[in-house]
Amino acid sequence: MNTRFAVATHILAYLAHADGQPVSSEVIAGSVGTHPVVVRRLIGALRAAGLVRTQLGAGGGALLARPVADVSLLDVFEAMQEPEPDLFSVNNTKPNERCNLGRVMQQTLEDLFGSAEQAMRNALAAVSLQQVIGQLRERLPKDCGGSDAVR
Repeated sequence: MNTRFAVATHILAYLAHADGQPVSSEVIAGSVGTHPVVVRRLIGALRAAGLVRTQLGAGGGALLARPVADVSLLDVFEAMQEPEPDLFSVNNTKPNERCNLGRVMQQTLEDLFGSAEQAMRNALAAVSLQQVIGQLRERLPKDCGGSDAVR
């Protein structure tokens, strides 16, 4: 999945601290350290998932669509899933059924990976964007100022 999940979480955290003001992809990209086009693509996916809304025109940009307490990291993770197999995709080919190992490998791995993926999903569902914001505030220097500081 590369960095889409982490960057999307960064985007949402930035929007959470914009005090309801729209934020441009250029401003967010400056905080994330990536190109505004990357940010716009991810905002599109976040918008499709109902996590952000966008406002066009002068002074436009992205805004949170839901309260931070109502957004879990699982929501963000699912918004960033590309149209591909599960996170722990086993195999898109059919193993050799005449081979003893091949015959049972697919189901064995699906059972093992399925529980790992469910544990990850449960852990992400238990963390809200509000908790992420709280941890960010704890890590910021007390004298941190400027327009990109978490308030």
